[in-house]
Amino acid sequence: MYPRMSLEKPSVVAIGTVLDGKFRVSKEIGRGGMAAVYEAENIDIGKRVAVKVLSAELANSKVVTERFMREARAAAKIRSPYICDVYDVGTYNGRPFLVMELLEGESLYDRLARDRRLDPKDVIEIAGQIAMGLQQAHDQSIVHRDLKPENIFLTESGGGERSTKIVDFGLAKFYEPHLEGGANARLTKEGALFGTPAYMSPEQASAQGPIGFRSDLWALGCIVYEMLVGRTVWNVDQGVAMILAQIAGGPLPTPTKVCPDLPPAFDAWFAHALDRDEALRFTSASEMSEALRQALAEGQSPKGPPPFPSALETASVDALVASVPFLPPQELKPLMSARPMESSAVPSRMPRLRRWTGRGLAWSFAGIAFGMAAATAWVYFEGPPRFLRRVGLDVAPQPVEAEPYALLVGSAQEQLADGDFTDAVATFEHAFGM
Repeated sequence: MYPRMSLEKPSVVAIGTVLDGKFRVSKEIGRGGMAAVYEAENIDIGKRVAVKVLSAELANSKVVTERFMREARAAAKIRSPYICDVYDVGTYNGRPFLVMELLEGESLYDRLARDRRLDPKDVIEIAGQIAMGLQQAHDQSIVHRDLKPENIFLTESGGGERSTKIVDFGLAKFYEPHLEGGANARLTKEGALFGTPAYMSPEQASAQGPIGFRSDLWALGCIVYEMLVGRTVWNVDQGVAMILAQIAGGPLPTPTKVCPDLPPAFDAWFAHALDRDEALRFTSASEMSEALRQALAEGQSPKGPPPFPSALETASVDALVASVPFLPPQELKPLMSARPMESSAVPSRMPRLRRWTGRGLAWSFAGIAFGMAAATAWVYFEGPPRFLRRVGLDVAPQPVEAEPYALLVGSAQEQLADGDFTDAVATFEHAFGM
């Protein structure tokens, strides 16, 4: 919403203006290409609110005006604590405006710009509240269609309580499949590529078929990945066309290969969330949130005690080194009485080990030391080069830049720079295949 808007343009609504006879403008909060947002006060009851006024140059567009008013209708229909509320609507000099909940805090975009990666506990909390807001929207047959960190607002109350709010339902669609051929569908499909490319689902990027609830779940999967890994799912440095190409057929990143400290279960969750087959994604935001909680909890759960055979083996070694008859320590007795020992749990030669003496152990260690000395002497007299050749370590590994697929990628980038886009795509595909 307003946290990411620029403040460079002059205000189009003068400070002190009273809108609709009851909302006095106190300051401009931000401005975007579609609207400006102001802080205002309801002069009747003294409540501070945010007022979003459509830009003058867009006021004559029926499509844009309808999209602008959708935000009010969507928020009014959902009534969720996890979605920015809209209280009222009105007009100012022929331009519609929305009176909204004034949010104190920062957008998720600003938080990620500052912290890059978030703690898994914070991710579970933020994603869980986003999912609850989405679930309530989806229950009312409303699809957001432009979920991204800029449209997630992190608020803090006076008591320090945190809450997550979804904002900007300007692209929301009232999803009614039986009305897909009606006027509402035509409005939705005009200029089919609406949304933010980095968070678009494949069905949005290709503009094929209706955009359903699972497009929002795809976007939430991208956001969760970004919160945990510290970067977007797709490479966004090469323009919209390359982003859409990656969404359509690029390899999906494996989170634990980028951040090894993440639990392996998150890899499976992420692959499920961003399955290109819409029918194979999570069936609801609630299911998705619970699965995320379980996946991330795996990496935070403390490790349990070692299995019983390992403890028994440790006690055996202690008894052997001490040259005393094997007796399990006191703490193992309850385990042994609770779990009868199977013949496979202890090596069959254990009784013979108990008869070893300290002198026998000394001879054993002497033999090991003699073997190590002999191996060292052989390497010395053979010479390091000859030794390395014998064990196959004389050839330095090839750098990754020299790998065939890497050379192909470099060729494809040169083709792109030269404007040979068809050849570049073919070369990229060959490289991906390798």
